[in-house]
Amino acid sequence: MKDLAPQKYWDSVYKHMAVGSSESVRLNSWREKLKVWTRDYSNFLIWEAVLPKVLLVDDKLKIIEIGSAPGKYLINFNKLFHYQVYGIEYSEGGAAIAKENFITNGLDPNNIIKADFFSQDFQNQFKEHFDLVFSRGFIEHYHDVESVVNQHLNLVKTGGRIVISIPNLSGVNYTLSKYFNIDSLLLHNTTIMNKASFSNLFPVSKVESIFCDYVGLFSFGLFNTNRRWKYIIYRILLLIQRPVDLVLRLIWPSNFLKSRFTSPYLLFVGIKK
Repeated sequence: MKDLAPQKYWDSVYKHMAVGSSESVRLNSWREKLKVWTRDYSNFLIWEAVLPKVLLVDDKLKIIEIGSAPGKYLINFNKLFHYQVYGIEYSEGGAAIAKENFITNGLDPNNIIKADFFSQDFQNQFKEHFDLVFSRGFIEHYHDVESVVNQHLNLVKTGGRIVISIPNLSGVNYTLSKYFNIDSLLLHNTTIMNKASFSNLFPVSKVESIFCDYVGLFSFGLFNTNRRWKYIIYRILLLIQRPVDLVLRLIWPSNFLKSRFTSPYLLFVGIKK
């Protein structure tokens, strides 16, 4: 599968992450609880306003995340929905940090699978094996997105759910992403970053849509930069955003302010037919 962000890119992302690094996540620590409580408005909406309405709470259900490093989303799914959590990751460093975070949070590190999601062996071994397949920030790194979605669906049992989220790098988000890091922007397939195109990736013959929409108002956390002076500006903007996000959570605890021009994410939840 030809991708816009090849394995060497992800290897470089996780290269600096050693066991015991700052990427370690202990969900029950006071620091992580503080991060959860003050997380940006859009992530608050995904985890506390949208997903609880469309997902079941059941400790017998198995979920796999495609591209699972550093493992924090799977830890969230386990905490909030009690799922048995699995992840697949083809970056050596990414798999290592995900395993570490699983151990830290009392989860089985053997459930992190170091493999190529697109390999025929993996697809055959885990065909219709999971009750929920999840990816976030994954499918937009490919040209043939329909094929990537089909390989997600291959792993889901009939009646199981598929949850896919992508960034919305259009509107003002496109302009800011281009300003902060044009190289990062070019790693994304922006043609799918509108509700109509995104929805069309999930054929009605294969999956029943139960949620497909923009999520959130705006988030500087959507961007990154590799320029020192831009990084300073970026960090200042992130600090300014935190109290604003807190106010938004208190005033509008539902996905009321969504917009195709500013919302940072698109989210799809469907049931496999």
